[in-house]
Amino acid sequence: MKIEQLNTASLRKLKPVIDKPKYALTSVSCGVVHFGTGNFHRAHQAVYCDTLLNKGETNWGITGISLRSPVMRDNLAPQNYLYTLAILGETTSYRVIGAIQNLLVGPEDPQSVIDVVAHGGTQLVTTTITEKGYYLTSGGIDRAHPDMSGDLASISVPKTIYGYLAAALIKRSDNQGDPLTILCCDNMHGGGEHLQQGVQMLLEHHSPDTLRWVEKNVAFSSSMVDRVTPATDQYLKDQVAAQLGVYDAAPVAAEPFTQWIIEDRFAGIRPPFEQAGALFVNDIAPFERIKLRFLNAGHSILAALGYLAGDQFIHEALQRPCLAQFAEQALKLNVMPVTPVPEGISSEAYINQVLQRFKNGNLPYGVLQVGTDSSQKIQQRILPTIDDGLSHGGDTSYLAFALGAWVCFIRKALQNDDLNDPLADEFSHCISANKGGSVAAFLTLAGANKFHFFKDVPFMAAVQIYHSNISEMGVEQAIDTFFNP
Repeated sequence: MKIEQLNTASLRKLKPVIDKPKYALTSVSCGVVHFGTGNFHRAHQAVYCDTLLNKGETNWGITGISLRSPVMRDNLAPQNYLYTLAILGETTSYRVIGAIQNLLVGPEDPQSVIDVVAHGGTQLVTTTITEKGYYLTSGGIDRAHPDMSGDLASISVPKTIYGYLAAALIKRSDNQGDPLTILCCDNMHGGGEHLQQGVQMLLEHHSPDTLRWVEKNVAFSSSMVDRVTPATDQYLKDQVAAQLGVYDAAPVAAEPFTQWIIEDRFAGIRPPFEQAGALFVNDIAPFERIKLRFLNAGHSILAALGYLAGDQFIHEALQRPCLAQFAEQALKLNVMPVTPVPEGISSEAYINQVLQRFKNGNLPYGVLQVGTDSSQKIQQRILPTIDDGLSHGGDTSYLAFALGAWVCFIRKALQNDDLNDPLADEFSHCISANKGGSVAAFLTLAGANKFHFFKDVPFMAAVQIYHSNISEMGVEQAIDTFFNP
């Protein structure tokens, strides 16, 4: 018997134990446009908007934008854009989210994306497009990338987030539209500044008059987002179907913990996200820093170590005592001494909480999922901390080992055809062209040569030694040899 699909018609048939929208879906207007409607957004920002809608703040529905694939639109459209959030803690609870009202696919109809951002009802644009979506190289925007060079030539059919925003702001300016806030929700430092730089770059080429309007009417802000959200698999779909009694093509799972800290810089109406548990602050940088250096760096380190040890999930890696101890010591001995924290926050308590969250076996977070785009991630999460450690004369041995392990991770993932990274072809060429590829060559591809530590002979020698020993004896034995003699 074919099971009924989740949609507005089947919504009323769900069991009372399932948390459902408390608002009429037809009453929602879309004040938010979001670029990147993947799992994280649907488990995080969309939930905050859904909470506002439940509180009667009906202007904060979402128009989602995909810049690449139509898959999410094709999954959600038959469901009237409803989907299930499974919250996986000691027990599992289920909530149907109705905040997304529509989903557009940029390559199919770029003008529709431009139009919705330019629309007067849009008050807020948010982004979760991952690090590679910002086209960064050595801290700046890679103007030579074909997508960027294409948008520099013309934004009639944009290729990048900057192109879509610039084209929309030209139209919004021409219409004398209301002020607009553009808010980065990706795991990166200064995301709002990158968005501003990219948009300004294109407007300088295509519409200097609009640039002057933007300076007065558009705010580019950053935020710190936090919620562990694994990839959706068939097991989750089956689990949701069994609990709801209807089929959901695109459920999403998340841990109970959620955090959203937002830079309080808005050009127009500020959504009352504090009613949903968000925190507005004047300076987002310290919060970004601790998230990137403690949680995200810890995740990346464990992903590389766990994959090398043969684990599939992060929580499995933490079941290995030497990996768990290494990750904790790396954060507490190498990262914590050079990472200032906001007043009222304990670094040690924050790290302990992060590692405890990672141990949640009900939330299987794949090492390869965390390892996706790692060449981009380590530039934000790990490399700056090494420079800080060396400049302060502190211990950097754990981070040197982590870099050696990362190179081993790239090699093994390539060999097993597991690598999902924008530099995969370059890494492959490095191996074939250089008889296996040197550690320095791999790190150069990941932008490490732009950091001071790359010229620190003792540090780079240590990375090489750790890499060689991991390759020869395995990651666990190498850790025991160097750190647990």
